[in-house]
Amino acid sequence: MAEFLKYLALLMALVVCYQFYAFAVSRIGKEKQEHCQKLGIVFMSIGIVSLIFRTGPAVIGGLVLIMLGFRLIAQGLDRINKKTFIDRYDEDQ
Repeated sequence: MAEFLKYLALLMALVVCYQFYAFAVSRIGKEKQEHCQKLGIVFMSIGIVSLIFRTGPAVIGGLVLIMLGFRLIAQGLDRINKKTFIDRYDEDQ
């Protein structure tokens, strides 16, 4: 019964974390970069710390948070102005 309650608490915590993730990703421009980078670092830190406990629910939750953290950090590093392409060659103008 105690294991079930741990999984239930983990599920509720992951749903809240996903809501924070959806909020950060829905922002636009510089605000999105700031939110994604900060929240990604927080998720990575919590995920890494939760791996210390070595219980099933903590490890699963930690890995999910680490993956969300990586994704948020990657989205935070995305360019704001996507009108300039560095791989396009323009002849003499």
